[in-house]
Amino acid sequence: MTTYSHSKLSSFEQCRLKYKYHYIDRIKVVEGGQSIELFLGSRVHEALEKLYRMLQFGKKLSLKEVLRFYHLEWKKNWNRTVFIVNDDLSPKDYQSMGAKFIYDYYNTYEPFNQGKVLGIETEYFLDLDEKNTIHVRMDRIVESSPEVYEIHDYKTNKSLPTQAHLDEDRQLALYSIWVRENFKDAKKVRLVWHFLQFNKEMVSERNPEQLIVLRKNILGIIKEIEGEKEFAPTVSTLCDWCEYKGICPMWKHQAAIEELPKNKYLKEDGVKLVNKFAELTYKKRQLEKEINDEMELVKDALIRYAESKDVSVVFSKDNKVSIKQYDSIKVPAKNTKEREKLEKLLKELNKWDDVAGLDTNALKKAIEEGGWPASVVSSVKKFMEVEKSYRLSLGKVKGEE
Repeated sequence: MTTYSHSKLSSFEQCRLKYKYHYIDRIKVVEGGQSIELFLGSRVHEALEKLYRMLQFGKKLSLKEVLRFYHLEWKKNWNRTVFIVNDDLSPKDYQSMGAKFIYDYYNTYEPFNQGKVLGIETEYFLDLDEKNTIHVRMDRIVESSPEVYEIHDYKTNKSLPTQAHLDEDRQLALYSIWVRENFKDAKKVRLVWHFLQFNKEMVSERNPEQLIVLRKNILGIIKEIEGEKEFAPTVSTLCDWCEYKGICPMWKHQAAIEELPKNKYLKEDGVKLVNKFAELTYKKRQLEKEINDEMELVKDALIRYAESKDVSVVFSKDNKVSIKQYDSIKVPAKNTKEREKLEKLLKELNKWDDVAGLDTNALKKAIEEGGWPASVVSSVKKFMEVEKSYRLSLGKVKGEE
């Protein structure tokens, strides 16, 4: 059977190339590849794991002992591959932040008697079907009361999600399938997140019907993974924290030139080509603007000339310009009271779909082609402005035969 995990599925959804590098090519993390956020999260998890494992042996560590363990693990595991994106913060700042997480958590839940702990940092597996299984790694599973189980997850996120987001969360919901299959007395499985930065606990639940849909969706993602051929990269804000940024085709040139001294940087072929391309692009835009501005002046002059001579086509020896006048409908601007009134009227008259959400051309067509009753047209026109417009067309003068 093929084994998947929540992180493996998430990796594919976030960036297919990252998935390929990590799970197919098995490329080891490149230097500088672990973010301080991941490092911090690992150390905090280890400290809380230590706390609860000792409780299973009947020993309650003091806050001082837990913090000592945390700081020792930080020092022992710290290495030069850990990188910090935020230049305003130092490793010491992050270490202190993690200590504060543990301090708040300990003081909130001590004496830690909120139910019976059944598992810590679990290593279970859930069969999704006859071919695929998924790794079930729960931070902590608890029987909080008879027939009620809880899956606890520690988060060191710097932002707090909405309840709606948690109600759609896949990871703990997936693990709750395993709980229901392995604890037959489970009538309720609570999903509990501890957002340590905010010292806040948030809870969600899933019913059996939702879990059936979830299993089906996960199998759909697995089918997509197995059928993938290209593994194209996805550029997003997550790239700054990606351990493969230095070898990714979307970023590796930037990584290469950042290592060059300034005198060599400016002579690098790629840098020179990009600078030249940018220079020509800006120059082209400026020329296009100048030409467009001049064309508008010539158009206005042609319209005035045609009107003064009472002609619709103006000729030169080889070219001609046809000038056609037409009425254009102007609707009220967005975010104005008049616009709101017009939209409300169209919806009340059941004509909103006819104009594709107030598309100007669709509205003009509906009015001019006579498809609407006269009373509807009259009501709508009260919100419209009609202004004179011109269409100019350039053509060639046909030669005499």
